[in-house]
Amino acid sequence: MFKRQSAVRTKAKPKRRIIDPTKRMLLRQLLIGLALFSLVGLMFVGIWHGTRISRLTVIEVTASGGETIDEIAVANAVAETLQGTYFGLVPRRFAWWYPETDMYIALSKISRIKDPVVERVSGTKVAVTYDEYVPYALWCAIRTSETCLFVDRFGYAFDSAPKLSGGSFVRYHTLGKEMVQGGTVADVDKLATMATFIDLVKSSNRFEIAAVETDTADDVFYIVAGGGEFKASLRDSAEQVYDNLQTIVNSPEFKDIGPGTFQYIDLRFGNKVFVNEEKVVVASSTDIRVGDSTVLDEGVASSTQ
Repeated sequence: MFKRQSAVRTKAKPKRRIIDPTKRMLLRQLLIGLALFSLVGLMFVGIWHGTRISRLTVIEVTASGGETIDEIAVANAVAETLQGTYFGLVPRRFAWWYPETDMYIALSKISRIKDPVVERVSGTKVAVTYDEYVPYALWCAIRTSETCLFVDRFGYAFDSAPKLSGGSFVRYHTLGKEMVQGGTVADVDKLATMATFIDLVKSSNRFEIAAVETDTADDVFYIVAGGGEFKASLRDSAEQVYDNLQTIVNSPEFKDIGPGTFQYIDLRFGNKVFVNEEKVVVASSTDIRVGDSTVLDEGVASSTQ
């Protein structure tokens, strides 16, 4: 007899679910975005806390230098730049990224400050050192103007000057050159020539220079306190010009010459010196001023009208 073979049941294979490629790409992008967001978030958290470490936070600003500049005012001006944050995240007090450029800008606005240096001396301290511009003379819009700038010994105009009276500072006026803060009244060598002549004249105890006027042709006009003017050329040395002046004022003919007794002494032509004296003649109760010009050539004086 044949054995009856039982039917074999076969299990049906499960169907694989196929995800739409578009959805797959979207899911992948979401996962990458989530990972990047988490990474960025961790970076922000790290920066936030890392830039607020106490030993890397500038909390002290010191200033030193100069003679008349208020050190506290300088320190406060620099400390003001440390307020706030970069992009709302990094404190400006963070020692590695402190606003050095802004500090120099703040210092440049302080009157008379010269050559400031900003240095981070530790993670919590910034030190500012500086020199101070010292007024040497005035650079004025016109000879008798009250609108003047302070200049230092090198001729650099560094600050506006208040209205000053008296002769504590020599006044410079430049014909053909505009007065401007941050500019120079003259080249250093020319300024030195003028300063030397002024000092030589003062040492004679006979005249004192109150103002100086220059032009673009290198002529210089020294205005004498009390009246009178010395005309000279910046192409000549101060010593040479002063020697020629001494020859005139020490000669018997001009032994009585002094401030207010002459119009000018022209020293621009070497040994030939021109003197214009100013005499006062009284007529009908009116002072009439008459100029007499005298030429001194190699020690021989002659008079002309």
